[in-house]
Amino acid sequence: MTANTQGLEPAVAGPAVADLIRAQARRHPEAIAVSAGDVELTYGELARRAAGVRAAVRAYDAGPGRPVAVLASPGADLVVALVGALNSGAPMVCLAGTAHAALADLAPACVLTDSDPDDPVRRAVGATGVPVLDLAGIPSTTDATVSAVAPEATAYVAYTSGTTGRPKGIRQTHAALAQFTGWFAAEFGIGAGTRLAQWAAPGYDACLVEVFAALRGGATLCPVPWRVRADPDRLVPWLSRERVTVLQTVPSFARELEPLLAGDPAAARLAALLLAGEALPGPLAGRLRARLPQARLVNLYGPTETILATWHEVSAADTGPGTVAIGRPIPGRDLLVLDDRDDPCPPGEIGHLVIRSRYVTTGYVGAAAADDGVFHPPAGAADVTPHYRTGDLGRWRPDGVLEFHGRRDLQIKMYGTRIELADVEAALSADEAVASCAVVPVTGSDGLVVRLDAYVVPGPGGTPDHWRSALRRRFGDPVLPVTFTTVDSLPRNTGGKVDRRVLAGLRTGRTKHRDPMECAL
Repeated sequence: MTANTQGLEPAVAGPAVADLIRAQARRHPEAIAVSAGDVELTYGELARRAAGVRAAVRAYDAGPGRPVAVLASPGADLVVALVGALNSGAPMVCLAGTAHAALADLAPACVLTDSDPDDPVRRAVGATGVPVLDLAGIPSTTDATVSAVAPEATAYVAYTSGTTGRPKGIRQTHAALAQFTGWFAAEFGIGAGTRLAQWAAPGYDACLVEVFAALRGGATLCPVPWRVRADPDRLVPWLSRERVTVLQTVPSFARELEPLLAGDPAAARLAALLLAGEALPGPLAGRLRARLPQARLVNLYGPTETILATWHEVSAADTGPGTVAIGRPIPGRDLLVLDDRDDPCPPGEIGHLVIRSRYVTTGYVGAAAADDGVFHPPAGAADVTPHYRTGDLGRWRPDGVLEFHGRRDLQIKMYGTRIELADVEAALSADEAVASCAVVPVTGSDGLVVRLDAYVVPGPGGTPDHWRSALRRRFGDPVLPVTFTTVDSLPRNTGGKVDRRVLAGLRTGRTKHRDPMECAL
């Protein structure tokens, strides 16, 4: 059984996003496009600064075949860089913790940045020989030219974890970006008068959706400062000061925000709270509905490979035990629930979630390009529409609503970030102070992953501080919340693989080491 296959029908991408933003600047040049603390950019100013960026990167031959990389903190400069890159027709990629992989995979024409020259990532970028352009030094221009792009051309590359310890770059087209941001803006009423928080970290497709859905709709984008983004005590007052009406975040962070919203003006002003990236516990949904009775509470589901796939408006019926349903397909996407033989599962039977859509990624880049086994259609499928095998499990309810039932592999979501346990193990195993290791997730009472337990057979010089440094080199700072347990050997099953169920129950021959971050979490 599939979802409503008419979900594939209203999938026309329409005009390119860059053209729509330029049209907003022509119609409403004095409207505020970006409100970032003391810095406000009108649509007219944004258009002129983005035009200057386009001219600057085109001088380095950036275009459909030469990507532009962006290394900038959330704020007006990041928005200018993204719009300018989009205007140039060049694929764009944000450099974050995946900078090394992105530079190797994509060989960008140049890097746009607002970072300090002593920033370690900027220094590493400069060492590669890629030209670095300071955004502050790029002059504005009145030339409003936007480079023509084919709908099937790559608009951006977003990085997420792979199964080999190397980040995986995922391409997405201009057609997909236009179609999805169009649906997003229309469905959630994002237009003049909307103040949308840009909460997602640069580098994630959620960040690009926030930026371009707001700007194509004529809304005001409010970038959340780094020092505020992950601190609930700072974010709630910031939401009030910025008069934010739409916020997108992850359930685990919404759990931290919920008690702080009591009686705060931010709660009364929010028109929509959009939750994505993790399973949404029903009890948490109930508490959020009680805090935000006037706001739409929406559960979103889907991988970076398709931007998103389903959505579900949370009602009182969704606030009991268990997790909230992930709902019905977003236009342009069809969901299949298949058994191990690729046959459709009847309602009530758990199977593998497969997304059928014209907007499935056109493929991975660099070293991950050969990892295309997840894109093959079900056996015997007659149509040529692209498919993506998510690795997730789900089932249809009799009313046609889809439920999420976890992962089939070792990929997890922690605080909204997709993490492969293999990535963490690879980072530790590469260190000489680790003889062998295995990592298991630990969940809280509501089913969300709250930390990782790393079981380590230590090598010479192995200490928890040393191992955390190895993780920091791979994943950046702050380091993942990990508890280290030293063991003499790792238990294995008859197939020779590490038996993680036995690991989770170990009670002897170990010493636990917790850092201040874990205690705080």
